[in-house]
Amino acid sequence: MDIVNLLKTFLENCNYLFTLFIVFPAIIGVGLYLTLKLSWVQLSQFRNSFYSLIKNNDSHEGNISRFEAISAVLAGNFGTGNISGMAIAISTGGPGALVWMWVMAFFGAAIQYTSCVLGIAYRKKQKGNEYAGGPMYYLRDGLGYKKLASLFAIFTLFGAVSVGNFAQINSIILPLEQMGYNPLYCSLIIAAMTGLVILGGIKRLANFASFFVPFKALIYLLTALTIIVWNYEKLLPALNLMFHHAFDFSSLLGGAAGYGTLRAITTGFDRGLFATDAGTGTAPILQASARSEHPVADGISTLIAPLVVMIVCTATGLVLIMTGAWQEPGLQSTNMVTYAFSQGLGSPIGSTIVIVSLVLFAYTTILTWCYCGEKALEFLAGPDSIRWFRLIYVALVPVGVILNVSTIWALADLAITLMLFINLIGVTKLSSEVIHTSKEYHLQNQQAI
Repeated sequence: MDIVNLLKTFLENCNYLFTLFIVFPAIIGVGLYLTLKLSWVQLSQFRNSFYSLIKNNDSHEGNISRFEAISAVLAGNFGTGNISGMAIAISTGGPGALVWMWVMAFFGAAIQYTSCVLGIAYRKKQKGNEYAGGPMYYLRDGLGYKKLASLFAIFTLFGAVSVGNFAQINSIILPLEQMGYNPLYCSLIIAAMTGLVILGGIKRLANFASFFVPFKALIYLLTALTIIVWNYEKLLPALNLMFHHAFDFSSLLGGAAGYGTLRAITTGFDRGLFATDAGTGTAPILQASARSEHPVADGISTLIAPLVVMIVCTATGLVLIMTGAWQEPGLQSTNMVTYAFSQGLGSPIGSTIVIVSLVLFAYTTILTWCYCGEKALEFLAGPDSIRWFRLIYVALVPVGVILNVSTIWALADLAITLMLFINLIGVTKLSSEVIHTSKEYHLQNQQAI
């Protein structure tokens, strides 16, 4: 076994154990606590989440509109996790992983709400009147945890390179290479396109995302739903298979079957984190630039993101199961999804739609994570470091082409997990502040009515 395989195996085992014994209980515990204390905010304020996106708040302090901020959040969420990530989730953890992704997204939404309220409450106006916020600011200014704040910023830089850069470009290149395109040339073109947008900062990113995010999601989702409708007789068996794999606790202690159940849980949580970023701390970094009337209002606006992302993930997962692509030998990552869509539509156009969607998904995710990395480095080294980070980030894009698929995803999972772990410390310690602020905000709104 060579050094690459050793590293891959080591990272995969570490991620599995960390997720099973730390991430899973932490998200369930913290998420359930916040859900109850915030009066089931994911459900009770969901309608207001839609309303807040169209509400005019141009008179308030901030750099971008709330809709643009959520578009930027979704630009980061709508990446390879919705396409390639689903293939990896189901091939690794079985169909039950999709159910556990929903569990993670539901409780993660309460954590993300809390993070975004804190992100706005502790944001700072930087050079050029641009706002900056996120876990590093409320860890430092809200709790006085300077070292932990710096550690989160370092992990965010790690996430920007592994999750936002390498994982995205690697997933794009797999199908393009099969179509006969030169991987290096493709990566250089994407790197150049990345540079064009990120030089414009958060405003250009938000404008770009607010146009492309609805467009790319709609094309992909309508195609997936078409396949599901055409194969409607396989829908109930697919759902039954998912829930059976997810909750087969009768065999939890029974060797391979029990291991499969645990794999469904850990893989579901890993892929759910990767797809939604709920609780990892990226959403408050992006949300910090929004024009805000009140921190709670901005927290409410972010509740829509995990749901929209999980709808797309579920559509992908159902297509993979209903077409039988998840059981086809030799298929991995994006290639499994292109096969499933082609089979589902009965035409090669399915593969083309997946590839076009993936390029758009991954491209906007690369841009969004670059911004998160910028803000992390700015926190550590000041605003003058941003231009150097942008150059390095763009230069690293082609590197993702040559790295092993499994190693990239293992590194990405590790980065996401480390960010979540640090962020949960801040969210837990400052949760009483968010609970109190939320109750005051809702009480004032009721009195105003």
